[in-house]
Formats: sequence, C-alpha cells, structure tokens
Amino acid sequence: MKKVKKIITAVLSVTLAATMVGCTPTIGAGTSTAMTIDKYDVPAGLFIYYTMQGYSEASGILEDQRGSAPELKDVKNATIDSVDSTDWIQNKATDYCLDYVTIIKEFDDMGGELSQEDIDSAESMASYYYAQDKSRLDDNGVSLDTMEKMAQMTYKERAVFKHYYGYDGSEGCTEEELKDYFDDNFARIKYVSISLTDSEGNALTEDEQRERRKMAEKYAEQVNKKTDVLDKMHELDKVQEDYDEYIAQQTTTAEGETTVTTTTTTTTTAETETTTTTDPYANERLFQKVTTTTADDSQSESDSDTTTTSAEEADTDKDSRLFSDFVFNKLEMNKAEVYDYNDETIYVVLRADLRERMTEDDYWSEDYQESILEMRYYDTFVDMLDEKSKQLTVSKNSKAYRRYEPFKLVLEDETTEQQY
Repeated sequence: MKKVKKIITAVLSVTLAATMVGCTPTIGAGTSTAMTIDKYDVPAGLFIYYTMQGYSEASGILEDQRGSAPELKDVKNATIDSVDSTDWIQNKATDYCLDYVTIIKEFDDMGGELSQEDIDSAESMASYYYAQDKSRLDDNGVSLDTMEKMAQMTYKERAVFKHYYGYDGSEGCTEEELKDYFDDNFARIKYVSISLTDSEGNALTEDEQRERRKMAEKYAEQVNKKTDVLDKMHELDKVQEDYDEYIAQQTTTAEGETTVTTTTTTTTTAETETTTTTDPYANERLFQKVTTTTADDSQSESDSDTTTTSAEEADTDKDSRLFSDFVFNKLEMNKAEVYDYNDETIYVVLRADLRERMTEDDYWSEDYQESILEMRYYDTFVDMLDEKSKQLTVSKNSKAYRRYEPFKLVLEDETTEQQY
C-alpha cells in the first residue's frame, strides 16, 4: 500500500503529534533499537507507538468491512490485503518509521534549525497528547521526552516543505503565481436557495414551481439594479429575508392557521447602510472548483475543466460538478443569475472578484498563503518523500520485532477489559 505522508497543515501536524513515543528502562537490552535506516537508529519506543497506530488502522479497516467494531481477537486472527494482521501492522509501523527518518534526514541535510518558539510549541503539543492517553502510553513504554522530539519533527516537516515549495523554494512558485492558482480554483460567491418542494419535501405543482421561478428571476433583477458589487451582495441579504418571510407565510397558510405572521422589517436609511459594525462580506462563501468527478457522456472535453474518474456518478456529485462548471465557466462576474441546481432547488447566485479580498488581513494572510501552498503542492510533496524514502536502506532488528509484536502490547483501553 502506498504510504501516506503527513502534510504540514496545522490540523495534520496535530494529528502527527499524536504519533509520538519514547523508550523507557523496561525495554530490554538488544532491543532498544528497532531498526536502522541509513545512519539513523530508530528507537524501539517509536516503533512501538507506530505499531499501536497500525493496530488502530487495521481495526478501522475491519470495522468498515464488517459494519461494526471488531474485538481484539478478531483483529489478531484477521488477514488484511492478503497479509496476516501481525505482519500487516508491523509493515505499517515500519513504513511510518521510514517516513519519520525521511523527514529528519531531509531537515538535517538542509542544515535546518528549529526556533525556540517551535521548540516550545512542540513541548506544549506533546504534553497535551501525552495526557490524553497517559495510562496506555506508559504501559507500552511511552516517554514524554521522546514525544517532544516527535512533536519537533512536525515543525521540521514544515521546514522541509517550505525549503522545496515556499516562495524561495527550488520547486515552488512566486506569490503572483499562487494568487493565480487560488483565483483559478476558488470562487467568491453568494447565493439564495429557493426550494421547489414544500415543507415536507414533496414536489410543488407546476404552477407553484413557475411562481418560484418568477420569484427567483425577480430577485436576480432586483440585485442587478445595484451597481456596486458590495451593494449587490447586501441586496442578496434582503432577498434572503424576503424569501424567508414568504416561506413562513406559505407554511402558515398550508397548516391552516389563522395567526398573523409577524414580519420584522429592516431599516435601510443611509445611516444604517454605512454602519461600520456590519460585516461587508456577511454570508459570502468560498466555493472550490470540482476537479475530480465522474464520467458524463454528455460532457465534451471542452465543456469544463473537471476531470472524470469513473463510469457511475451519484446525483449529488453530478449536481456539484455541474454547478462548479456554471460558476467557473459560465457565470458572469458581478451579475446575479438564476441557476437550476436540481429538481428540488434553484439558486440566485452572484460571483464577485476574489482578488479584491486577497489582503493580508483577509484571504491573503500568512496562514492562508501557507494553506494554499500546501493544497497546490501536496501530491507533489508526497511523491517526493516517497521517492526519497525508497532510496534509504532499512535494517530491521529481528529481536525487537519479535519482542514488540502487536498483540504483546496494550492495544485497548483498560475499560474494554480485553485480554491478550
């Protein structure tokens, strides 16, 4: 199976921080090193934790196959990908150790050095995750000291990524090229969703649907009477309020109630329109282009930028793909249009210039730029690490592999009362 490297986004860095272990005096002589990868000795504690992680993944695979969580004995007796579970788990642990060393070696080779801020953050990260599972980690020989070293590895990974794919990186791009990528793959939109079904999900009559469509077209015309794009965006908020009021009245009528629907009006004087506390971008959304979809015989190669991957397509996937095609290839900038999303919904949708929000305190903050870089180069980064890891030589310590076989470890929480 292809190894999946941990990319350096904040969320996945935290995930990787959970995969941290260390050695304790309980580890016997001759087995303190689980393997040697090139010149790097991998401590048994690291291998033990990755074995625990491999067990969790094996359990998850069996749960997906069976529809319920397996007991420990089920995992022990299972075969995964035509491999005995013990071997599968240890193979997975070996791969994770190889991933770890690949990052450390790259960081050392480029002469990297962590800042004190990164070291302090790694320490806090390690302490947090150690406390979450302290009992089981202690039982398996997990030390906080080694966890801190593992947490530091996440920051080293980030440094390696920037070394290759940052603005000054040998494989990266310029800031302007990254802005182009962002603009090409995301759209700044706002829309009002108009239902073609009643409150119970039943299709409206043809006359009722025609009424809703006329309403949508009227709304689009109302928005387009404005000249400034922000005014158009604000007008969509008023459209939403009007539509919500209409639906409330329809629901009251359908239920046969005689109560009067109370409508809350919004003052639109010049003073309220210029209130500085109002979010100028309220209810706007970033919509990501659909780039991996399923085959559609009716779509020509020139119809869209989307990519087909299989012969069958769920209705929801098709709806999303077609909407993406409309937004990125057909919807005129700064003009509200009516779009038939599916048989149940139509949109009044407006697209605005994304670059107007590419500022350092909005969509072009440092965090945003890092996230977009990672998004753009994730697959390339994974492939690069895979190729580099293949060039490393692994020498396993057979004694350690026997001593720390998966089912000799504490793999379940004590509350499960599993015995092995």
